[in-house]
Amino acid sequence: MTEQTNAAESCGHEKDTYATYAFEERRHFDSVLAFALGVGTGLLSCGASVSRVEIAVERICLACGAKEVNVFALPSMVLCSIKVADGSEVSQMKRNFEVSNNFFKMEKYNQLSRDLCAHKLSLEEAERELDNINSSNWFKVPFIVLGGGVLAGAFSVFFGGALIDALPSALIGCLMAYLNILLSRRDFNAYARTFMLSLVGGFLAMLMSRALIACGVACSVSMVTIGTIMVVVPGLLICNAVRDLFSGDIYSGAFELLNGVLSILAIAAGYGAALFILRDVVMYVPIVPRVGVEYYVYATASCVAGACGVAVMFNCAVRKILISLGNIVATFAIYLVMEAFVGEDFIDNFVSTVFAACAAEVLARVFKAPSTIFLVPAIIVLVPGGALYYAMNGIVMGEMADAVSFGKSGGLTLLGISVGISVVTALFQIIHPMKGKAAIKRLFRHQKISDDKQ
Repeated sequence: MTEQTNAAESCGHEKDTYATYAFEERRHFDSVLAFALGVGTGLLSCGASVSRVEIAVERICLACGAKEVNVFALPSMVLCSIKVADGSEVSQMKRNFEVSNNFFKMEKYNQLSRDLCAHKLSLEEAERELDNINSSNWFKVPFIVLGGGVLAGAFSVFFGGALIDALPSALIGCLMAYLNILLSRRDFNAYARTFMLSLVGGFLAMLMSRALIACGVACSVSMVTIGTIMVVVPGLLICNAVRDLFSGDIYSGAFELLNGVLSILAIAAGYGAALFILRDVVMYVPIVPRVGVEYYVYATASCVAGACGVAVMFNCAVRKILISLGNIVATFAIYLVMEAFVGEDFIDNFVSTVFAACAAEVLARVFKAPSTIFLVPAIIVLVPGGALYYAMNGIVMGEMADAVSFGKSGGLTLLGISVGISVVTALFQIIHPMKGKAAIKRLFRHQKISDDKQ
Protein backbone atom coordinates (compact mmCIF):
# COMPACT_ATOMS: atom_id res chain seq x y z
CA MET A 1 0.00 0.00 0.00
CA THR A 2 2.83 2.32 0.88
CA GLU A 3 4.58 1.58 -2.40
CA GLN A 4 1.41 2.34 -4.34
CA THR A 5 0.99 5.59 -2.42
CA ASN A 6 4.59 6.60 -3.12
CA ALA A 7 4.17 5.72 -6.80
CA ALA A 8 1.00 7.82 -6.99
CA GLU A 9 2.71 10.72 -5.26
CA SER A 10 5.69 10.41 -7.62
CA CYS A 11 3.39 10.34 -10.65
CA GLY A 12 1.50 13.34 -9.34
CA HIS A 13 4.77 15.18 -8.73
CA GLU A 14 5.91 14.44 -12.30
CA LYS A 15 2.59 15.73 -13.68
CA ASP A 16 2.91 18.90 -11.61
CA THR A 17 6.49 19.37 -12.81
CA TYR A 18 5.45 18.82 -16.44
CA ALA A 19 2.49 21.20 -16.05
CA THR A 20 4.77 23.81 -14.51
CA TYR A 21 7.29 23.37 -17.35
CA ALA A 22 4.55 23.59 -19.98
CA PHE A 23 3.17 26.74 -18.34
CA GLU A 24 6.62 28.38 -18.24
CA GLU A 25 7.27 27.41 -21.85
CA ARG A 26 4.00 28.90 -23.04
CA ARG A 27 4.64 32.06 -21.06
CA HIS A 28 8.11 32.29 -22.61
CA PHE A 29 6.74 31.95 -26.13
CA ASP A 30 3.98 34.44 -25.39
CA SER A 31 6.75 36.94 -24.66
CA VAL A 32 8.68 35.87 -27.76
CA LEU A 33 5.62 36.33 -29.97
CA ALA A 34 4.78 39.70 -28.46
CA PHE A 35 8.34 40.89 -29.12
CA ALA A 36 8.50 39.43 -32.65
CA LEU A 37 5.18 40.98 -33.64
CA GLY A 38 6.29 44.29 -32.14
CA VAL A 39 9.35 44.28 -34.40
CA GLY A 40 7.28 43.10 -37.38
CA THR A 41 4.62 45.80 -37.11
CA GLY A 42 7.37 48.33 -36.44
CA LEU A 43 9.04 47.40 -39.72
CA LEU A 44 5.69 47.60 -41.53
CA SER A 45 5.01 51.06 -40.10
CA CYS A 46 8.37 52.27 -41.43
CA GLY A 47 7.72 51.11 -44.99
CA ALA A 48 9.44 47.69 -45.03
CA SER A 49 8.22 45.05 -47.48
CA VAL A 50 5.99 42.23 -46.22
CA SER A 51 8.56 39.58 -47.17
CA ARG A 52 11.19 41.26 -44.99
CA VAL A 53 8.74 41.45 -42.09
CA GLU A 54 7.85 37.75 -42.31
CA ILE A 55 11.51 36.73 -42.41
CA ALA A 56 12.38 38.97 -39.43
CA VAL A 57 9.52 37.57 -37.31
CA GLU A 58 10.39 33.97 -38.20
CA ARG A 59 14.09 34.46 -37.45
CA ILE A 60 13.32 35.91 -34.03
CA CYS A 61 11.01 33.03 -33.08
CA LEU A 62 13.44 30.35 -34.27
CA ALA A 63 16.35 32.04 -32.50
CA CYS A 64 14.33 31.95 -29.25
CA GLY A 65 13.78 28.18 -29.44
CA ALA A 66 10.58 27.69 -31.42
CA LYS A 67 10.21 24.27 -33.11
CA GLU A 68 7.97 25.46 -35.94
CA VAL A 69 6.90 28.96 -36.95
CA ASN A 70 4.15 30.08 -39.32
CA VAL A 71 3.97 33.77 -40.17
CA PHE A 72 1.43 35.60 -42.29
CA ALA A 73 1.78 39.35 -42.82
CA LEU A 74 -0.19 41.99 -44.65
CA PRO A 75 0.53 45.72 -44.84
CA SER A 76 -2.07 46.18 -42.08
CA MET A 77 -1.33 43.21 -39.75
CA VAL A 78 1.03 40.39 -38.75
CA LEU A 79 -0.14 36.96 -37.55
CA CYS A 80 2.26 34.37 -36.13
CA SER A 81 1.82 30.87 -34.69
CA ILE A 82 4.49 28.85 -32.82
CA LYS A 83 4.42 25.12 -32.12
CA VAL A 84 5.83 24.30 -28.67
CA ALA A 85 7.34 21.08 -27.28
CA ASP A 86 4.05 19.50 -26.12
CA GLY A 87 2.61 19.82 -29.62
CA SER A 88 0.27 22.68 -28.81
CA GLU A 89 0.44 26.06 -30.55
CA VAL A 90 0.76 29.62 -29.31
CA SER A 91 -0.44 32.34 -31.66
CA GLN A 92 -0.84 36.10 -31.64
CA MET A 93 -1.93 38.79 -34.08
CA LYS A 94 -1.08 42.48 -34.14
CA ARG A 95 -2.53 45.22 -36.34
CA ASN A 96 -0.54 48.01 -37.96
CA PHE A 97 -2.31 51.35 -38.30
CA GLU A 98 0.59 53.57 -39.37
CA VAL A 99 2.90 53.90 -42.37
CA SER A 100 5.50 56.63 -41.97
CA ASN A 101 8.33 55.75 -44.43
CA ASN A 102 10.94 56.22 -41.72
CA PHE A 103 14.19 54.64 -42.94
CA PHE A 104 16.14 55.46 -39.76
CA LYS A 105 13.60 53.72 -37.54
CA MET A 106 13.42 50.81 -40.01
CA GLU A 107 17.17 50.39 -39.63
CA LYS A 108 16.81 50.36 -35.83
CA TYR A 109 14.18 47.60 -35.91
CA ASN A 110 16.26 45.61 -38.38
CA GLN A 111 19.38 45.87 -36.23
CA LEU A 112 17.44 44.90 -33.11
CA SER A 113 16.22 41.67 -34.74
CA ARG A 114 19.77 40.92 -35.94
CA ASP A 115 21.22 41.44 -32.44
CA LEU A 116 18.66 39.13 -30.82
CA CYS A 117 19.15 36.40 -33.45
CA ALA A 118 22.94 36.66 -33.00
CA HIS A 119 22.40 36.29 -29.20
CA LYS A 120 24.01 39.68 -28.54
CA LEU A 121 20.93 40.59 -26.48
CA SER A 122 18.73 38.57 -24.17
CA LEU A 123 14.98 38.65 -24.75
CA GLU A 124 14.50 40.97 -21.77
CA GLU A 125 17.16 43.39 -23.05
CA ALA A 126 15.67 43.28 -26.55
CA GLU A 127 12.20 44.06 -25.14
CA ARG A 128 13.57 47.13 -23.36
CA GLU A 129 15.30 48.26 -26.55
CA LEU A 130 12.06 47.77 -28.51
CA ASP A 131 10.23 49.97 -25.99
CA ASN A 132 12.90 52.64 -26.45
CA ILE A 133 12.55 52.54 -30.24
CA ASN A 134 8.76 52.71 -30.04
CA SER A 135 8.69 55.56 -27.53
CA SER A 136 11.40 57.70 -29.14
CA ASN A 137 10.53 60.29 -31.76
CA TRP A 138 12.77 59.29 -34.65
CA PHE A 139 11.21 61.84 -37.01
CA LYS A 140 13.23 65.04 -37.32
CA VAL A 141 10.46 67.31 -38.62
CA PRO A 142 12.62 70.23 -39.82
CA PHE A 143 14.83 67.90 -41.86
CA ILE A 144 11.83 66.07 -43.36
CA VAL A 145 10.24 69.40 -44.34
CA LEU A 146 13.56 70.52 -45.82
CA GLY A 147 13.83 67.21 -47.69
CA GLY A 148 10.40 67.76 -49.25
CA GLY A 149 11.47 71.20 -50.42
CA VAL A 150 14.77 69.99 -51.88
CA LEU A 151 12.98 67.09 -53.59
CA ALA A 152 10.36 69.31 -55.25
CA GLY A 153 12.79 72.08 -56.23
CA ALA A 154 15.39 69.73 -57.65
CA PHE A 155 12.94 67.74 -59.76
CA SER A 156 11.33 70.87 -61.20
CA VAL A 157 14.80 71.61 -62.65
CA PHE A 158 15.47 67.96 -63.48
CA PHE A 159 12.42 67.73 -65.75
CA GLY A 160 13.47 70.81 -67.73
CA GLY A 161 12.63 73.84 -65.60
CA ALA A 162 14.77 76.90 -64.99
CA LEU A 163 16.36 77.67 -61.64
CA ILE A 164 13.59 80.18 -60.88
CA ASP A 165 11.07 77.33 -61.12
CA ALA A 166 12.79 75.61 -58.21
CA LEU A 167 11.88 78.43 -55.80
CA PRO A 168 8.06 78.13 -55.74
CA SER A 169 8.31 74.36 -56.15
CA ALA A 170 10.62 74.09 -53.11
CA LEU A 171 8.37 76.26 -50.94
CA ILE A 172 5.30 74.22 -51.87
CA GLY A 173 7.24 70.97 -51.32
CA CYS A 174 8.12 72.06 -47.78
CA LEU A 175 4.48 72.85 -47.06
CA MET A 176 3.31 69.51 -48.50
CA ALA A 177 5.85 67.57 -46.42
CA TYR A 178 4.72 69.37 -43.26
CA LEU A 179 1.03 68.85 -44.03
CA ASN A 180 1.73 65.17 -44.62
CA ILE A 181 3.20 64.87 -41.12
CA LEU A 182 0.24 66.69 -39.55
CA LEU A 183 -2.37 64.61 -41.38
CA SER A 184 -0.51 61.37 -40.57
CA ARG A 185 -0.56 62.18 -36.87
CA ARG A 186 -4.33 62.69 -37.03
CA ASP A 187 -4.82 59.22 -38.59
CA PHE A 188 -6.09 60.76 -41.83
CA ASN A 189 -7.08 58.18 -44.46
CA ALA A 190 -4.05 57.52 -46.71
CA TYR A 191 -5.90 58.06 -49.99
CA ALA A 192 -7.71 61.14 -48.70
CA ARG A 193 -4.38 62.47 -47.45
CA THR A 194 -2.76 61.93 -50.85
CA PHE A 195 -5.70 63.60 -52.58
CA MET A 196 -5.60 66.61 -50.23
CA LEU A 197 -1.83 67.03 -50.64
CA SER A 198 -2.17 66.77 -54.43
CA LEU A 199 -5.02 69.28 -54.51
CA VAL A 200 -3.15 71.78 -52.32
CA GLY A 201 0.09 71.24 -54.25
CA GLY A 202 -1.66 71.70 -57.59
CA PHE A 203 -3.49 74.88 -56.56
CA LEU A 204 -0.44 76.51 -55.01
CA ALA A 205 1.88 75.54 -57.89
CA MET A 206 -0.43 77.09 -60.47
CA LEU A 207 -1.27 80.21 -58.48
CA MET A 208 2.31 80.95 -57.42
CA SER A 209 3.58 80.40 -60.97
CA ARG A 210 0.87 82.71 -62.34
CA ALA A 211 1.78 85.37 -59.75
CA LEU A 212 5.46 85.23 -60.77
CA ILE A 213 4.51 85.48 -64.44
CA ALA A 214 2.36 88.52 -63.64
CA CYS A 215 5.45 90.09 -62.02
CA GLY A 216 7.41 89.60 -65.24
CA VAL A 217 9.27 86.43 -64.20
CA ALA A 218 9.39 83.65 -66.82
CA CYS A 219 8.16 80.84 -64.55
CA SER A 220 6.86 77.54 -65.95
CA VAL A 221 3.61 76.27 -64.44
CA SER A 222 4.30 72.77 -65.73
CA MET A 223 7.76 72.47 -64.20
CA VAL A 224 6.69 73.82 -60.81
CA THR A 225 3.74 71.42 -60.73
CA ILE A 226 5.83 68.42 -61.77
CA GLY A 227 8.28 69.11 -58.96
CA THR A 228 5.49 69.07 -56.37
CA ILE A 229 4.04 65.85 -57.82
CA MET A 230 7.27 64.04 -56.95
CA VAL A 231 6.62 64.69 -53.24
CA VAL A 232 3.57 62.40 -53.25
CA VAL A 233 4.56 59.78 -55.88
CA PRO A 234 4.26 56.32 -54.18
CA GLY A 235 7.64 54.96 -55.31
CA LEU A 236 8.23 52.94 -52.13
CA LEU A 237 4.79 51.28 -52.32
CA ILE A 238 5.34 50.07 -55.86
CA CYS A 239 8.89 48.93 -55.06
CA ASN A 240 7.67 46.83 -52.08
CA ALA A 241 4.74 45.45 -54.08
CA VAL A 242 6.96 44.10 -56.84
CA ARG A 243 9.41 42.61 -54.34
CA ASP A 244 6.67 40.84 -52.40
CA LEU A 245 5.09 39.46 -55.57
CA PHE A 246 8.37 37.87 -56.63
CA SER A 247 9.12 36.65 -53.10
CA GLY A 248 6.00 34.46 -53.25
CA ASP A 249 3.75 36.77 -51.18
CA ILE A 250 1.16 37.09 -53.94
CA TYR A 251 -1.68 38.34 -51.78
CA SER A 252 0.39 40.96 -49.97
CA GLY A 253 2.12 42.06 -53.17
CA ALA A 254 -1.19 42.43 -54.99
CA PHE A 255 -2.58 44.38 -52.03
CA GLU A 256 0.39 46.78 -52.05
CA LEU A 257 0.26 47.12 -55.83
CA LEU A 258 -3.43 48.02 -55.65
CA ASN A 259 -2.57 50.47 -52.88
CA GLY A 260 0.04 52.09 -55.14
CA VAL A 261 -2.37 52.30 -58.09
CA LEU A 262 -5.06 53.89 -55.90
CA SER A 263 -2.49 56.38 -54.60
CA ILE A 264 -1.59 57.32 -58.19
CA LEU A 265 -5.30 57.76 -58.96
CA ALA A 266 -5.64 60.00 -55.88
CA ILE A 267 -2.70 62.09 -57.14
CA ALA A 268 -4.26 62.32 -60.60
CA ALA A 269 -7.60 63.33 -59.08
CA GLY A 270 -6.06 66.04 -56.90
CA TYR A 271 -3.88 67.63 -59.56
CA GLY A 272 -6.54 67.05 -62.22
CA ALA A 273 -9.10 68.93 -60.12
CA ALA A 274 -6.69 71.84 -59.65
CA LEU A 275 -5.94 71.90 -63.39
CA PHE A 276 -9.65 71.82 -64.25
CA ILE A 277 -10.61 74.63 -61.85
CA LEU A 278 -7.67 76.89 -62.77
CA ARG A 279 -7.45 76.08 -66.47
CA ASP A 280 -8.44 79.67 -67.40
CA VAL A 281 -5.93 81.18 -64.97
CA VAL A 282 -2.89 79.18 -65.99
CA MET A 283 -0.48 80.76 -68.46
CA TYR A 284 2.00 78.41 -70.09
CA VAL A 285 5.59 79.47 -70.71
CA PRO A 286 7.38 77.52 -73.46
CA ILE A 287 10.18 75.27 -72.20
CA VAL A 288 13.59 75.79 -73.77
CA PRO A 289 15.17 72.32 -74.02
CA ARG A 290 18.75 71.97 -72.80
CA VAL A 291 21.32 70.34 -75.04
CA GLY A 292 24.93 69.22 -74.83
CA VAL A 293 26.97 69.84 -71.70
CA GLU A 294 24.32 72.12 -70.19
CA TYR A 295 21.79 69.26 -70.18
CA TYR A 296 24.14 66.82 -68.43
CA VAL A 297 25.27 69.36 -65.83
CA TYR A 298 21.73 70.40 -64.88
CA ALA A 299 20.37 66.85 -65.05
CA THR A 300 23.13 65.30 -62.92
CA ALA A 301 23.15 68.05 -60.26
CA SER A 302 19.35 68.10 -59.91
CA CYS A 303 19.22 64.29 -59.95
CA VAL A 304 21.61 63.99 -57.00
CA ALA A 305 19.89 66.80 -55.09
CA GLY A 306 16.44 65.30 -55.68
CA ALA A 307 17.52 61.80 -54.66
CA CYS A 308 19.11 63.15 -51.47
CA GLY A 309 15.89 65.10 -50.82
CA VAL A 310 13.94 61.84 -50.99
CA ALA A 311 16.32 60.18 -48.55
CA VAL A 312 16.09 63.12 -46.12
CA MET A 313 12.28 63.23 -46.37
CA PHE A 314 12.21 59.50 -45.56
CA ASN A 315 14.37 60.20 -42.48
CA CYS A 316 17.38 58.25 -43.75
CA ALA A 317 20.59 58.39 -41.69
CA VAL A 318 23.23 60.77 -43.07
CA ARG A 319 25.78 57.96 -43.36
CA LYS A 320 23.41 55.88 -45.48
CA ILE A 321 22.70 58.87 -47.73
CA LEU A 322 26.43 59.30 -48.36
CA ILE A 323 26.78 55.59 -49.10
CA SER A 324 23.85 55.79 -51.54
CA LEU A 325 25.39 58.64 -53.55
CA GLY A 326 27.53 56.30 -55.66
CA ASN A 327 24.52 54.17 -56.56
CA ILE A 328 22.44 57.27 -57.39
CA VAL A 329 25.05 58.74 -59.74
CA ALA A 330 25.91 55.41 -61.39
CA THR A 331 22.24 54.56 -61.96
CA PHE A 332 21.58 57.92 -63.58
CA ALA A 333 24.74 57.66 -65.69
CA ILE A 334 23.54 54.28 -67.01
CA TYR A 335 20.15 55.80 -67.76
CA LEU A 336 21.76 58.64 -69.75
CA VAL A 337 23.81 56.15 -71.76
CA MET A 338 20.74 54.02 -72.48
CA GLU A 339 18.72 57.10 -73.39
CA ALA A 340 21.41 58.23 -75.85
CA PHE A 341 21.98 54.86 -77.56
CA VAL A 342 18.62 53.07 -77.18
CA GLY A 343 15.93 55.63 -76.44
CA GLU A 344 13.18 53.13 -75.49
CA ASP A 345 11.30 53.89 -72.26
CA PHE A 346 10.98 50.28 -71.15
CA ILE A 347 14.55 49.17 -71.94
CA ASP A 348 16.21 52.32 -70.61
CA ASN A 349 14.48 52.10 -67.24
CA PHE A 350 14.75 48.31 -67.02
CA VAL A 351 18.54 48.30 -67.41
CA SER A 352 19.00 51.24 -65.03
CA THR A 353 16.76 49.63 -62.40
CA VAL A 354 18.57 46.29 -62.64
CA PHE A 355 21.86 48.02 -61.85
CA ALA A 356 20.35 50.08 -59.01
CA ALA A 357 18.69 47.03 -57.43
CA CYS A 358 21.83 44.87 -57.68
CA ALA A 359 23.93 47.61 -56.11
CA ALA A 360 21.33 48.08 -53.35
CA GLU A 361 21.34 44.35 -52.53
CA VAL A 362 25.14 44.32 -52.32
CA LEU A 363 25.24 47.47 -50.16
CA ALA A 364 22.56 46.01 -47.89
CA ARG A 365 24.70 42.94 -47.21
CA VAL A 366 27.89 44.90 -46.73
CA PHE A 367 26.40 47.45 -44.32
CA LYS A 368 23.79 45.13 -42.68
CA ALA A 369 20.80 47.32 -43.52
CA PRO A 370 17.55 46.87 -45.51
CA SER A 371 18.18 47.20 -49.25
CA THR A 372 15.15 49.52 -49.55
CA ILE A 373 17.24 52.28 -47.97
CA PHE A 374 19.73 52.14 -50.85
CA LEU A 375 17.26 51.35 -53.65
CA VAL A 376 14.55 54.02 -53.34
CA PRO A 377 16.82 57.11 -53.64
CA ALA A 378 18.55 55.54 -56.67
CA ILE A 379 15.42 54.80 -58.69
CA ILE A 380 13.40 57.90 -57.76
CA VAL A 381 14.96 59.74 -60.72
CA LEU A 382 13.38 57.16 -63.04
CA VAL A 383 9.83 57.73 -61.75
CA PRO A 384 7.76 59.35 -64.55
CA GLY A 385 6.43 62.40 -62.71
CA GLY A 386 6.56 64.48 -65.89
CA ALA A 387 4.62 61.93 -67.94
CA LEU A 388 1.94 61.72 -65.22
CA TYR A 389 1.47 65.51 -65.25
CA TYR A 390 1.33 65.85 -69.02
CA ALA A 391 -1.14 62.96 -69.29
CA MET A 392 -3.43 64.65 -66.75
CA ASN A 393 -3.03 67.97 -68.51
CA GLY A 394 -3.95 66.39 -71.85
CA ILE A 395 -7.13 64.89 -70.37
CA VAL A 396 -8.20 68.18 -68.74
CA MET A 397 -7.45 70.25 -71.85
CA GLY A 398 -9.11 67.76 -74.18
CA GLU A 399 -5.88 66.88 -75.99
CA MET A 400 -6.40 63.15 -75.90
CA ALA A 401 -3.57 62.33 -78.31
CA ASP A 402 -1.05 63.91 -75.91
CA ALA A 403 -2.73 62.21 -72.94
CA VAL A 404 -2.44 58.78 -74.59
CA SER A 405 1.17 59.39 -75.68
CA PHE A 406 2.38 60.51 -72.24
CA GLY A 407 0.28 57.88 -70.49
CA LYS A 408 1.90 55.18 -72.61
CA SER A 409 5.37 56.58 -71.88
CA GLY A 410 4.70 56.67 -68.13
CA GLY A 411 3.25 53.16 -68.18
CA LEU A 412 6.26 51.72 -70.02
CA THR A 413 8.60 53.50 -67.60
CA LEU A 414 6.83 52.04 -64.56
CA LEU A 415 6.78 48.62 -66.21
CA GLY A 416 10.53 48.81 -66.85
CA ILE A 417 11.19 49.74 -63.21
CA SER A 418 8.91 46.96 -61.93
CA VAL A 419 10.40 44.27 -64.15
CA GLY A 420 13.92 45.39 -63.25
CA ILE A 421 13.22 45.05 -59.52
CA SER A 422 11.52 41.70 -60.15
CA VAL A 423 14.49 40.26 -62.04
CA VAL A 424 16.97 41.25 -59.33
CA THR A 425 14.69 39.97 -56.56
CA ALA A 426 14.39 36.59 -58.30
CA LEU A 427 18.15 36.51 -58.96
CA PHE A 428 19.09 37.13 -55.33
CA GLN A 429 16.55 34.53 -54.21
CA ILE A 430 18.65 32.03 -56.17
CA ILE A 431 22.21 33.16 -55.41
CA HIS A 432 21.49 34.15 -51.81
CA PRO A 433 19.16 31.43 -50.46
CA MET A 434 19.20 32.84 -46.93
CA LYS A 435 16.24 34.92 -48.08
CA GLY A 436 14.18 31.74 -48.29
CA LYS A 437 12.22 30.59 -45.24
CA ALA A 438 13.34 26.95 -45.57
CA ALA A 439 16.97 28.08 -45.45
CA ILE A 440 16.28 30.09 -42.31
CA LYS A 441 14.88 27.02 -40.59
CA ARG A 442 17.90 24.94 -41.64
CA LEU A 443 20.27 27.60 -40.30
CA PHE A 444 18.72 27.73 -36.83
CA ARG A 445 18.31 23.93 -36.70
CA HIS A 446 22.03 23.60 -37.44
CA GLN A 447 22.88 26.19 -34.78
CA LYS A 448 20.72 24.37 -32.22
CA ILE A 449 22.42 21.02 -32.92
CA SER A 450 25.86 22.67 -32.54
CA ASP A 451 24.83 24.24 -29.22
CA ASP A 452 23.50 20.90 -27.93
CA LYS A 453 26.79 19.16 -28.80
CA GLN A 454 28.75 21.81 -26.97
